[in-house]
Amino acid sequence: MSDASAAAAAGRGNDWRQSIAQSYRSSEVRSIAEVLASLEPGATSASKKMLAMKFEDSIFKSASSMDDYRKTIEKRLNRLKKHYANQQQQQQSSSGTFIAEENAELQREKELLFQKALREEYGAKLIYIAKHADVAVHVTRKTAGEQKAKVLHDHCENMKKRAIQLGVKLEGVAPLPTLNHDMKFLTQLKAMLDSSVDSVRSHVVKIVDVNLFLEEKLDSVDNELLKSVNSNIIRKVLQQSLADASENNMTTSTTQFTVDQMKKWTELMNVPTPIPRRNQDADQVRVALSRIEKLRASTQAMFTYFGLTAEEKTSFPGSMKKCSVILKESIAAIEKDHSHLFEDVEEKGEDGNPIIKLEDAWNKHLQYVDDTVTASVAVDDDDITSDEPASKRQKTDEDSSSPVEPNKMVISARVLLTPGRKTFSTLIPALKRKKAVLIKNGSVSSIRLEFGIAFEMTIYFKPLLVTIRAMNKEAASRATGMGMTSLSGGIQWPSLHQGLYTGETTEGKPNHVSVLGVTGTTVTLGPIIARKLEYASAQATHVLRKCFAETVTGKGSLATSDFEIEILEAGALIKFLKMVRSTYHNGKWVDVEED
Repeated sequence: MSDASAAAAAGRGNDWRQSIAQSYRSSEVRSIAEVLASLEPGATSASKKMLAMKFEDSIFKSASSMDDYRKTIEKRLNRLKKHYANQQQQQQSSSGTFIAEENAELQREKELLFQKALREEYGAKLIYIAKHADVAVHVTRKTAGEQKAKVLHDHCENMKKRAIQLGVKLEGVAPLPTLNHDMKFLTQLKAMLDSSVDSVRSHVVKIVDVNLFLEEKLDSVDNELLKSVNSNIIRKVLQQSLADASENNMTTSTTQFTVDQMKKWTELMNVPTPIPRRNQDADQVRVALSRIEKLRASTQAMFTYFGLTAEEKTSFPGSMKKCSVILKESIAAIEKDHSHLFEDVEEKGEDGNPIIKLEDAWNKHLQYVDDTVTASVAVDDDDITSDEPASKRQKTDEDSSSPVEPNKMVISARVLLTPGRKTFSTLIPALKRKKAVLIKNGSVSSIRLEFGIAFEMTIYFKPLLVTIRAMNKEAASRATGMGMTSLSGGIQWPSLHQGLYTGETTEGKPNHVSVLGVTGTTVTLGPIIARKLEYASAQATHVLRKCFAETVTGKGSLATSDFEIEILEAGALIKFLKMVRSTYHNGKWVDVEED
């Protein structure tokens, strides 16, 4: 290889170093200094900064890539920690009885320092859980039921007990008279906190403060994006998508993922919003346009950031969170300044509840709620230092029950509403209370529910299948067969969006339909709506089959006679209808009383 080619190869190998922002390297130096200081009693991160800089610089120069740079730092720091721990252990084992008292004092000091470190690491998280536990449990009880609320309550109470054991001060809770400083106890306590406190706090944050939950998730996503493997995959997919869009004349540029482009969007999203003068409508318009521009710039910045390489991302630390904050602030400001434009936008019926719209069919996600699922309850205080494995400890009443058999795949009803079988008397009144209509057409039985004048749901039993179709009674009366799919034997299967069809024109004017915030013809929007309704139908079918799966597992598997199976399947059907009505009526559904 010639000198010129060798120099060129070396230049290419150094490209990744030139892309690393100095601010990123500085943050790594600070982290290294903190670790080095923790290994030397009495040392501070400031006193170890020079050593940390040399440590980082040597790895930076020898690493072959950014991933290698990060992995080497982590590996060498772990090696230092392990060496320090072994050295401490050897020093303690080599000490004789002559200095037994001195060692006891040192051990006591070490335990106190360890306990203090645990308070610093977990104290704020435990305080947050204790402060917001009641609200989180209350919301969970309303949205997910008593069982899940109880599980969350048990975990939160367990975290409160751990906080008291660490000496963390909780509002309204009396501290323990004495704290257990035993190293074995503290080590096991740390292991328990490592495995559970972040999970419990994350669940509480998600319920109590959605914005904080989003910000923390964006931070974790940002860290994952600094891995070259992840960044390269996302960058490749985005570039391919832009190339495909360019071929379809949807965009004209495929070079959006550059540092210069990211700088441009970052500057635009950070432009100060002008302060409007009082009673000046033109200023109000300019302010609104400025905020809309900030919304556009922040979304484009986030999109561009995804397409950068891992090395280029280091020049824009925390971009995901920054973009999210600007989006949230701009939307909130627009909502506040122009709140009069948003009043009474949501149509309400005579009962004061929002009118059901077609979009609700897919926007309100139908979910299966398993009454039998239980989470493991936190162990008691006495069990934290137990030498017995968790599998041998005494279980709670919930855990002592036999394990629930995983739901089998059930795709068809065995007895309920099958051809030739009479409907038992108590089913019809139960269906009427849910405003469900039983339809028998020859050998096929189905159940139909209407949701306002927006859409309808039809439930079939052989196989278990749910279809959700757009419904417009006025349109249906004028329909001429548009959107009907012909099947063998002359049977017609209506398309999912057939109910929207009103004919091409009415009194010479073209007919339009409005959905998803867009107005257009049925021919244009129909296929899009059909795809949305297909998704909603598939999800509803999945939930229905999960309900019927309960009839073949657990106690349901003991049923042998057709009558017993029919009762179980009727219960599964009623449970499904309850979920459906609760989901699409915002949890405000009230059963209809018989006349």
